[in-house]
Amino acid sequence: MGRRKEIKELYYIRAIAAIGILVIHATASFAVYSEFGSKAMYLGIFLNQFFRFGSPVFMMVSGLVIFYNYRSIDEFNTRRFLKKKIEFVLVPYTIWSAIYYFYPYLIRKTPIYLETFISFGQGLLLGSNYSHLYFITLIFQFYLVVPLLIKYLAKPMQESPLKVFAFFFVFQALFLIYLYYYKSSHTSGILGFLNNYGWKTLFSWSSYFMTGGLIGMHYDKFVAFINKNIKSLTIGFLITTFLYVGQVFYNIWIHGSRNFYDNFGSIRPHTMIYVLFTMPILIFLTRKIVGNPKFKFLKDFGIYSFGVYFSHPLILLVILRLMIGYLPSYFGYSRLSTLVLVCGLGLGATFLFVILVGSLSIRGLFIGKVEKYAFTNKKSAQKS
Repeated sequence: MGRRKEIKELYYIRAIAAIGILVIHATASFAVYSEFGSKAMYLGIFLNQFFRFGSPVFMMVSGLVIFYNYRSIDEFNTRRFLKKKIEFVLVPYTIWSAIYYFYPYLIRKTPIYLETFISFGQGLLLGSNYSHLYFITLIFQFYLVVPLLIKYLAKPMQESPLKVFAFFFVFQALFLIYLYYYKSSHTSGILGFLNNYGWKTLFSWSSYFMTGGLIGMHYDKFVAFINKNIKSLTIGFLITTFLYVGQVFYNIWIHGSRNFYDNFGSIRPHTMIYVLFTMPILIFLTRKIVGNPKFKFLKDFGIYSFGVYFSHPLILLVILRLMIGYLPSYFGYSRLSTLVLVCGLGLGATFLFVILVGSLSIRGLFIGKVEKYAFTNKKSAQKS
């Protein structure tokens, strides 16, 4: 199989998704702990909700790249694919899991016992050693079934893309609706497991991955569709954004509190519609800036987005600890200036960290498979 043309805009889409995830984590405390009615609360909630497309877009890009490069099982080498994913995904995941899990022990100088390592191992399997690490165990579930998806669904995806899209969209929607509105915390067995961990399984994310795969298989046609219907898509995006973010503000207004804010995370059925309109807009916009030297930093951010994803919560944790923990007279969750500063410092410090790690020979252990960063404009491998 000849190498297919590189989709350069994906670097920029990854960058925007990574920035979005970082902003979600940077604004979370401001959205929840700031003084009720403060400007920091309103801006924190808006940014925290607006960028909820981040993780689903990452999942869509993962499916897009795989099915763009592999259209049949004959083109796919399962052993080589899984070996690369173990080396460049599972190994960094294990290292970062250890960093996040044992960091509090180091800071608080807490003794470590055998039970500590057992708990770490359990968290490693469940992706629960830190809040964002679930996504790596989630994406690896898809990596394990990719050979089956390519073997049995590649042809239907080529011949009947709308039917495949409709099936997975309805399937995921029904699953998320159940988890969001009807699940019970008192069930046991398989149903109890799904109630507690279903949001971490491929069932809750299958539509994003497969929609990305469908886009990848029909990329040129999809781009043509976007260009032809960009006005309608833009209107749809604006309406869905207003409704998606507005739902949260309306809920806060009618209750006069943020007591139900935990209900408005990324993994809710409403996000599916929001992301469905966001992805075409991101493709349209990023295609306009590909190759523009003014946006080189954005491309670099996208190239090293895997490292950004792993490292940013720890960097934000350190920034907040230093600012609010040691200088509460100058910084606080109710201060708009602190919110802006945390987001800015978080983005800057994380980008600096990943490019510095990216310049090391051991970069693969921490940020996956990327070319060495040499502070010059080089190409980076896109193929999974």
